[in-house]
Amino acid sequence: MPKKTKRLTKRERKEQFGKGPSGTPNREATHIHCIACGRHIDPTEFTSRPATATRLTCQHGSRFAACIGCVPEAQSRLDEHDRTGQPPRIAQAWH
Repeated sequence: MPKKTKRLTKRERKEQFGKGPSGTPNREATHIHCIACGRHIDPTEFTSRPATATRLTCQHGSRFAACIGCVPEAQSRLDEHDRTGQPPRIAQAWH
């Protein structure tokens, strides 16, 4: 009879799949979209001067990308997510 495969520890799961209910990866994703408008965001937009994108963090520690112009809408979506415990409303992605 074959042995069972080893289960991952909680720390190993977080490293592999991410933190929080959204499963947001800990490492930088290569395909990022604004949660408020769904626009594709290049990773360089976070570090450019002036920055055209930012990351917002919910109370659970999950991080979400947003365009600078969409920060108020994105923050209201995260506030709703924190208040209700439901997954955040994320806009449909577009390019």
